[in-house]
Amino acid sequence: MLATLSVVMIVTDAHYRGFATVRPYLTWLVTPIQLVVNAPKQMLSWAGDHLESREDLVLENHGLNEELLILRSKLQKLNALRAENVRLRELLDASQRVDEKVVMAEVIGFDQNAYSHKVLIDKGFSSGAYVGQPVLDATGVLGQVVETAAYTSRVLLIADASHFVPVEIARTGFRSVLRGTGDLKKMELMSVPHTADIKKGDILTTSGLDKRFPIGYPVGVVRSVKHVAGNSYSEVDVVPLAQLGRSRHVMLIDRPELERQ
Repeated sequence: MLATLSVVMIVTDAHYRGFATVRPYLTWLVTPIQLVVNAPKQMLSWAGDHLESREDLVLENHGLNEELLILRSKLQKLNALRAENVRLRELLDASQRVDEKVVMAEVIGFDQNAYSHKVLIDKGFSSGAYVGQPVLDATGVLGQVVETAAYTSRVLLIADASHFVPVEIARTGFRSVLRGTGDLKKMELMSVPHTADIKKGDILTTSGLDKRFPIGYPVGVVRSVKHVAGNSYSEVDVVPLAQLGRSRHVMLIDRPELERQ
């Protein structure tokens, strides 16, 4: 019935233009129906475009994160190289202030023994290294060579509990012996009477009395002086000036008179 009515209306409109005057008004009625019919297709199309855009954004985000990680890694390496250049420049400046002949070396390992503080360097007796040879970094006395091989040597740090360095206070000339405590950030000045003129901030340098370390090289700075009642001597804590746990490049002081001993 509806199909027949539709055919009759189509034929009548085609031959007699019967709906010409009402067609614009009929369009208003049909438009909402068209919108409703097309809505699912448009929604599917919009959803597809949205999902595709989201996937593109996710991929772009992943790519940017990877680039950011690479750039951060390069920046860290650049900062490390800049810091190493600063240390090398400081070491070069320090070597120019040293009167004796020096041999440059690099720290390539650390002892894992908690009761011993030693480092391994890349110079051995083939490079002229010898037992007892003084070792410095850019800021102060680091220690001395205690073992040598053909291409490596082991250096005992001044903070080791078995290490002793004869020193003097640069300000007053007072002499004593600086002993390691096993702590890389703490040493003790031995046999300091209460009457000694010593105070926080005093610089300690090698006195040269042991005939091993050359005279006048910086060793540490006084951190505190305590006068304990009942004790014959003051307790003097000293912070090493050398970067004991961080130095990468060091200097071997060439003293041939020690090598012959």
